[in-house]
Amino acid sequence: MGPVIMVPDDVAQRLITETDLVEVADVMADAVDTVDLRLGSTAEHTMVLKERPRDGYGQVVSLIAASEYAKSNPQPFELTVSDKDGNPLPFPDGAVNGQSIQDHLKLAFFGESGDRRPLLPG
Repeated sequence: MGPVIMVPDDVAQRLITETDLVEVADVMADAVDTVDLRLGSTAEHTMVLKERPRDGYGQVVSLIAASEYAKSNPQPFELTVSDKDGNPLPFPDGAVNGQSIQDHLKLAFFGESGDRRPLLPG
C-alpha cells in the first residue's frame, strides 16, 4: 500500500487529473489507521497514492506549493507527516515554499509496519 494522504479538494482534484499517482481517490477517513501526510486542518479527501510511481512523488510537492491552501499563507502552515515510527511531525515555523515543503516531506515514511519507506528520497 502506498502513502495515505488527507488533502483539500483542489489538491485532490489536481492529483487525480494531472498525475498518475492516485491508487484510490476517496477512502473513508476512519478506514485507515495511519495518515502519512495531512495538509490543512480541514482536509476534505483521504486518498491512497501508488506505492511505487514511475517518476516518484515529486509532483506532490508542486501541487501542495501551488494549492489554494498554501497561497492563503496560513500561519501556522498545517502540513503534518508521519515519521518512520508513526509520530506526527508538524511543519516547522518559517518560509513556506517548494523547497521547505520538499524538505518536510522527506521526513514522511509510509508502508506496512516494519516495512516503512520514505515518501521522498532523503
